[in-house]
Amino acid sequence: MDDERFARGMVIARRDLAHDLWIIKVRTECDLPFRPGQYATVGVPVDGKLIERPYSIVSSPEEPELELFIELVPEGELTPHLYHLAEGAEVVVRRKTKGLFLRGAPVDAEDHLFAATVTGIAPFCSMLRTLVRRWRDQEWKTERRLILLLGASRSYEFGYLEEMNALAAEVPWFEFVPTVSRPWEDAEWPGETGRVEDILRKYADAYGVKPGSAGVYLCGHPQMIANARGIMLRRGFSDKEIREEQYWPDK
Repeated sequence: MDDERFARGMVIARRDLAHDLWIIKVRTECDLPFRPGQYATVGVPVDGKLIERPYSIVSSPEEPELELFIELVPEGELTPHLYHLAEGAEVVVRRKTKGLFLRGAPVDAEDHLFAATVTGIAPFCSMLRTLVRRWRDQEWKTERRLILLLGASRSYEFGYLEEMNALAAEVPWFEFVPTVSRPWEDAEWPGETGRVEDILRKYADAYGVKPGSAGVYLCGHPQMIANARGIMLRRGFSDKEIREEQYWPDK
């Protein structure tokens, strides 16, 4: 292993949500500076070859461990190997994080509309944890709104539902709307239903998110992003007001 480019990491916690979704925390042997919206490149050696992929970081830059929200892709090169890693297992992490998503955010003069699917919450969670800590310590304040719309097929796929609900109850500038697209498979779900793009216009209107005074940030499934972008363009937003981070299936 090239120690100048790579560092060792250890899985110190794991939480499984479903047969194909899990959250891990990784302690790295080196400092890994990043900002919310960036990704870490993680890998494991397989048959003498290092297989690695980028993953958006869930944790705040102020947290000591690297937190990742991972979806199993059965035919993927890496996730089937990551899936079997329990606490104490070792991984390889690149020493540099990358990514331009959320660069410049938050913009003090804008509302922010975040829309994500399942693991696409990762960069938004990182930013929210950072902003809420600063807000609690009176280091940062805002008069604008930050709205997070989060979609999943079923509610058990929401890896951070309780955390986001608690933040929305505490923080006056944060609104959170989770929605499930298969309510017939989730009979006890009490909340919004439909895909994220199905409710995007509804909540943009409800919270007064308007072109010229707001930014739209999309993260997750490519089809959701394409649909949501089209909806917001038709609503009058410009390309520059819509930022995106697509997750592709080959992970």
